[in-house]
Amino acid sequence: MISCQQLIDFCLDYIEGALPDEEERGFRRHLERCPDCVTFFDTYRKTPEVSREALATRIPPAVHEAVRSFLRLRRE
Repeated sequence: MISCQQLIDFCLDYIEGALPDEEERGFRRHLERCPDCVTFFDTYRKTPEVSREALATRIPPAVHEAVRSFLRLRRE
């Protein structure tokens, strides 16, 4: 079985399907037995999607202006 550190090191290769068969089996076996690594891997896998969504989010113009006004007043 692979260690937690190896699992972290192998995440990208696993997602891309680039792990050799033996390491891939070890990766899956580790996830079956380690809830902390399951949580880490789920987060790792979702990070690009969450990042894209965050970057695509636009601040409404009224909110943007309200924040700018607030910051201007604080400088005075």
